[in-house]
Formats: sequence, structure tokens, C-alpha cells
Amino acid sequence: MSWDPDFTTRNAILGQLAGLMHFEQTGWPRLACLNKQLATDLPVRFIDDDSFTALNCYYEEAVADGQVPTRPANWHDFFGAVIWHLFPRTKVLLNQWHMEHIQEFGARQRTPRRDRITHFDECGLVLAVPEGDEMETLLVNHQWHSLFLEYRHHWGRHWQPFIFGHALYEQALHPFIGLTAKAVVVTMPADFFAQPRAAQYALLDQQLCTQLAQQTLFDHPRPLRPLPLLGIPGWWPANESPAFYDNTDYFRPRRQG
Repeated sequence: MSWDPDFTTRNAILGQLAGLMHFEQTGWPRLACLNKQLATDLPVRFIDDDSFTALNCYYEEAVADGQVPTRPANWHDFFGAVIWHLFPRTKVLLNQWHMEHIQEFGARQRTPRRDRITHFDECGLVLAVPEGDEMETLLVNHQWHSLFLEYRHHWGRHWQPFIFGHALYEQALHPFIGLTAKAVVVTMPADFFAQPRAAQYALLDQQLCTQLAQQTLFDHPRPLRPLPLLGIPGWWPANESPAFYDNTDYFRPRRQG
């Protein structure tokens, strides 16, 4: 797993991170670098395998103690650190929910609710939309042609996607047909969409955290909306052709019932 300091130029998905952080070294960033670049204002620090082993606890318990196990030279954990930097409030909330179930059921037993939280943590996408928007209706009903073609001009303006799941960024290093996010729609005020990118993340993190805390989203089966990631306009060259969206193995119709 070689380091690529220019990873944000690989494609438009990874390009979301351009200008938000700077890793110019030719080799993998060390933990000290990650902590300096990404964790200065966070309630957590990134720790190595030896430090994690010494804690003698489960991953979520270490995070609750303010220490995030982070493997060296590992894209998955690198992007995990990036998401902590961009969505610290939401990440803390998700870990609190893990700990509530750990305290009730023990760390070994993975409850369905914890699995759903983890699924969002790994593969989540946040869709910021204006108030009164019909995006979620189209998403729920898998109306892909309307979502990606009829309303194509909304993307990047009124509809703005933000990767939350660090596994999605890892997969975006080598995108493939089938790459799918699990989406949550978050309503944002009109002035949000004109904000600089860094300011948007801070506002979105706050609103996402508030919305998730007020809902019982992860108490229900299949709470997240599948979104074919390569269908987002501007994120994959092939989707400039309307025929791209005719692939029903990727852009699947909604299940009946």
C-alpha cells in the first residue's frame, strides 16, 4: 500500500478533500503528523498498535478514552483520521452509542443497532439539501433518472454530497461499478451552499450530529438509503452519457413491498 501525496487528484470523489489538509511528504504520514494536521482541536488523539495493545480493551472503548487506534501505512485508517478531522461531533456521538450498547450487552456481542451505526461509519454519505427539497423522495423511490438526469443541474449547487464513510474514500482510490454509499439527507439553510468548503464541514457536522441525536434512525432495519456513488454528476466521467444510468444491476429499481 504505497503512499500517494497527490491522492486528491485521482478523481472527483477524492477531490472533495483537496485544499482541506496538506501532506506533502513522499512517504506515509507518521502519527505525529496526523495528530498535528488532523487532531489539534479534536477530543481524541491517534495512537499506534503498541499503545492500543497496552490498553487491553476493544476499539470502541479506546475511542471513548480519547484514543483512536490508527495503523501505519494504511489507507483505511488514514481516511478514518481524515473523517475525525471533518466530522468530530458526529464521530463522538456514534462512539457514545456504541458504548451505551457495550455497557448493556458487553463488547463481544454486536447488536443490530451497532452494526447499522458501523455501516454508516464505514460507508455513509451525507446529502446536504435546502429546506423543502424533494431529493429524499426521489432517493427513497430509486428514481435514478430523475435524480441524476432530470435534476442534474441541482448537483453541486442545491444538492451537495459529502463522504462520511472512510471506507468509501479507500474504495475511491480504485473506483468500480457497484460502488455504493449509504446516504442520509440533511436539510441545511440557504446560505450554507455558498460557504467555503471548510466552513461547510463544520456546519454540516453540527447539523448532522443534531439530526441523528433527535432521530431513532439506527433503531430500524435498513435505515440508510443506497446511492450509487458513480452516478453523482461530475464524480465519474462515464455518467456524462445518459445511457450510463440504464445499468439496472447498478442503478437498481426499488424492491416491491
